[in-house]
Amino acid sequence: MLKKLLPLMISLVLLCGCADNGEESFDQFVKGVSEAETVSFSADVRAEYSDKTAEFTLRYSQSEESAEVEITQPETVAGIKARVTGDALSLEYDGAILDIGSFGDTELSPMSALPLLVRSMTDAHVDITWREDDMIAARLVPSDDLTVTLWLSNELVPLNAEISYKEQTVIFIEINDWEVN
Repeated sequence: MLKKLLPLMISLVLLCGCADNGEESFDQFVKGVSEAETVSFSADVRAEYSDKTAEFTLRYSQSEESAEVEITQPETVAGIKARVTGDALSLEYDGAILDIGSFGDTELSPMSALPLLVRSMTDAHVDITWREDDMIAARLVPSDDLTVTLWLSNELVPLNAEISYKEQTVIFIEINDWEVN
């Protein structure tokens, strides 16, 4: 009886060890983003504040030197841009530039969410990866108080993300038109 069960038990142990948790695929995605000269995408961003909800459609573009976030919706504030160079974040509207503080602060906003998301893809500690339905998910930890959860398609295209501050999810991101070159 033991001779019959032993091969079955060994097979089960080997199968459990070979389970795909998406780690290799996520590592491949990170490598692609890290090596890209440019990253661009659109995103529907919802920020949940304690007393209100803010919703925007944003366009993100990044080169090797800097990144830019532009509001495309709602139309009343369309055209406002945030530029990120290093850790400096500034707002621009119709040519005027307003310095709004360091990106290094944990002050989250819809405008700072996309640079934080992309920076987390390559620089944050990967806490865990897993498979969820037909997606690969990863929980990233860019700092002690922040957590970014990212969902990728099996083709390694980002679909959604959530940013949590002190264990409370405050920003929800739906990603569209992802391009890396």
